[in-house]
Amino acid sequence: MKGTTRQWGAAIFGMASVIIIGFTIYKWIIGDTVSFNEIMSCSIVLSSLLSAITWGSREEGDGPSQEDELGQHITYKSAKISYFVLMALLLLALVADKWIFGRENMTLLLVFAISMIVLPLTEWIVSKQYR
Repeated sequence: MKGTTRQWGAAIFGMASVIIIGFTIYKWIIGDTVSFNEIMSCSIVLSSLLSAITWGSREEGDGPSQEDELGQHITYKSAKISYFVLMALLLLALVADKWIFGRENMTLLLVFAISMIVLPLTEWIVSKQYR
């Protein structure tokens, strides 16, 4: 049974995702505390799974590679889109916190304010290289 590195990576991270997410759901159902470790483990394996199914290798020719021009364009475009999605989620969390608990989460508000500055600041720093 021969498969590409991409297929094997997807299979391994897929099984790990099912196991870790299943364990987390089990803990939640039985009333046990779902903590930082479970949430971060789910995030890490899902991130690895998505990376494994997205990127191929240049040698095996099984999809775009991160090193080629298409891969760089995909990375650039997805980074910019994900930045704005993350900002929208932060704003939604701020509104939900105010609506549900009737208070303002100052830490979350500070992170949201900084997130509004990060992209223009980064663009300014990178543009200095080309002047």
